[in-house]
Amino acid sequence: MEITTEQAEHLLDLPKKVIRGDDLLSEIIIQQKFPFQEKLELLSEKDDEFSFLWEIKQGPKNTLKIGLHIQEDDSKIGLLRIDYNGRHTNPQTINENVPEKFHSYVGKELTQSHIHYYVPGYAALAWAIPLIDDPFEIKTIEEGNFNTILKNIIILFAKRVNIETAITINTLLL
Repeated sequence: MEITTEQAEHLLDLPKKVIRGDDLLSEIIIQQKFPFQEKLELLSEKDDEFSFLWEIKQGPKNTLKIGLHIQEDDSKIGLLRIDYNGRHTNPQTINENVPEKFHSYVGKELTQSHIHYYVPGYAALAWAIPLIDDPFEIKTIEEGNFNTILKNIIILFAKRVNIETAITINTLLL
């Protein structure tokens, strides 16, 4: 299954709630632990044709990947992912679907925190730009403030992908 860029944006903008069993939750509590890893299933009451998977993965050295995928039958299409302190190399060529904002990053290796977007005609989340060039507010993760910044990143990402479930994050000993 392939979708258009416009369909991907529509899916990101759909209001979503965390689902457990058959229940759409209005609020959840997440226990923050090290390494932090969470997978949450999401559904939109406005369009229940698609389900979503929200994944948050923390690595051992202040790395963090937070992403949203749509789930449709057996397909898993990445819509958006932010990688803090990770590396990525963009494709060497562009097609007509690649937005202008990616053109200066063709074939470039990104060694700073970056954000991946869905682009039709490429492997899942093959295209990324540095977070410094994106409106997402938190650009880096620094040593010493990881717990606080992780909470803020989760809340901002949930807002970006329109998750309506209220999220409380309890910090455990890290």
